[in-house]
Amino acid sequence: MRARVLALVLGGTTLLGFGLWLGRSSSSEARVRDTSVAAEPVERARPVVAAARPQVVARPSLPRRAPSPARGLAADLISSDTNIRRAAVAEVAQASDADPQVLLAASKDVEPGIAGTAFVALGKLYADGQVPVADMIARATDRSVHTRVRPLAINALGAVANPDAAAVLATMVATGDVGERRAASALLAMQDAEIAVPALIRALADADEYVRDNALNGLKAKSRGRDFGTDAGAWQAWWQSRR
Repeated sequence: MRARVLALVLGGTTLLGFGLWLGRSSSSEARVRDTSVAAEPVERARPVVAAARPQVVARPSLPRRAPSPARGLAADLISSDTNIRRAAVAEVAQASDADPQVLLAASKDVEPGIAGTAFVALGKLYADGQVPVADMIARATDRSVHTRVRPLAINALGAVANPDAAAVLATMVATGDVGERRAASALLAMQDAEIAVPALIRALADADEYVRDNALNGLKAKSRGRDFGTDAGAWQAWWQSRR
């Protein structure tokens, strides 16, 4: 009986020891697994580096060459061939940097068409202040200029208000030939009233009908629409009342 009890006690002790050993083994194994998992390195995402774009170095721009003057132009301006001179003067007249001295010389050409082209271009330059009034007066009063061309010179002079030009036109409307008087009587309306109005009042008595009409129209413009007809006395009274 004692032997059986002793065997049971020994068997229980053995089972208890085996259970304790089994529990310790499982716990140790779990710790080993946990440690191995924790120790496993975590792969970090690598930053994406944008590829650097190659820099484009701008090439320095080269200065543009100024256009070279037309070859042979000076010779063509004095050519004996009328067609060549006409083409040369037209080229100068159309240029953005037309030379006034070249056009002044061309305005004396014996061919009316060539001289006329020069005068038209001169008028534009004169209006821009690129031609002295003295040069324009010299051309406008030069009676050697062709009769078909001279009115262009007078028109160019009178189209710009200038006291010297106004004085020339006032003298012209009083003492010039019929062509000069007609042109001057029309152009005085564009000049200063102090010089223009007295000259226009006197022109109301001109023998030429066109001169009288131009003078009357000029006086109407200067008086803001007043109309005393060809009554020089009425116009004179109005003019004196303004002074």
